[in-house]
Amino acid sequence: MKSAETKTEKIRCPYCGYQMPIKRDKDAVCRGLRVQCKARNCKKEFEIIINSEIK
Repeated sequence: MKSAETKTEKIRCPYCGYQMPIKRDKDAVCRGLRVQCKARNCKKEFEIIINSEIK
């Protein structure tokens, strides 16, 4: 179970800036997750890359 001290933030669309209904922890690691923007006029697909080091 996670502690209450863990900070989260919402993912933003890089094209329109819409705050997606997706939250992430500050220490999360992610790569290769593709989502479609939920904004009314955007609907573009983008990849979520968080704290990922290319090796």
